[in-house]
Amino acid sequence: MIEEKSNSERFLSAFSTIENEMERRVRSDRYISYAEMTRRMAKMDRTYARYQKYLEEFGDLRNAIVHERIDGEVIAEPHMKLVLEIEQIAKLLTSPEKAKDVFQRTVKVLLKDEKLGDAMRKMMNDHFSKLPVYDEGNKFVGILTSDAITYYLAKHIGEVEKCIPDVKVMDVLSSDDKSREVSFMPVNTTLVSIVNEFERALSLGKKLNAVILTQDGALNQKPLGIITIADLPVIYERINKNLL
Repeated sequence: MIEEKSNSERFLSAFSTIENEMERRVRSDRYISYAEMTRRMAKMDRTYARYQKYLEEFGDLRNAIVHERIDGEVIAEPHMKLVLEIEQIAKLLTSPEKAKDVFQRTVKVLLKDEKLGDAMRKMMNDHFSKLPVYDEGNKFVGILTSDAITYYLAKHIGEVEKCIPDVKVMDVLSSDDKSREVSFMPVNTTLVSIVNEFERALSLGKKLNAVILTQDGALNQKPLGIITIADLPVIYERINKNLL
């Protein structure tokens, strides 16, 4: 029968995983304290910066577990909540879930010369509020949104009835200066990196329409997945498991 590990054993195991990963990435030829490694990694990697407060608190608790003992017995046994937190963060930092595992799928796209009426039917039938637009050479042109369509129709309200059959997707994109507010990331990128990208744009006063996943994150590669702000609650739930 396998003996179940104590909370402190599980905590120290996860802590060791995090510490070893930081040592591997910092690659210093001299001793660096855990606290200093945490600061360095937070400057190097936005994922570490995201969890820096947790990492600093884990360091304090590790010291209490390792150094504060009575007759060899641990006197600072962590609560299960803390154990689950450090195990989750160790996983996020060393073997994070990839965007492709959640969001890689066949991406429906529009062609720039496609008739707007056909595009609207596609969006309505599949309940999409936005779709990426490409030319015949698979070059990204922009992203068509329901807001852009509404704005375009309102702007041309006097001509709508007679002109709508001939309006092309590109006509709407040309009137929407936000159609290219999209990021491209490799399909292998992590879910935490996806969140960081949306938050980075927001910090710059921008709002991403979508993150499009391609093989290498190149703009003109075939789209393998698309993530919009509507998908963020799912991502937050996955990466923040046991941390709330």
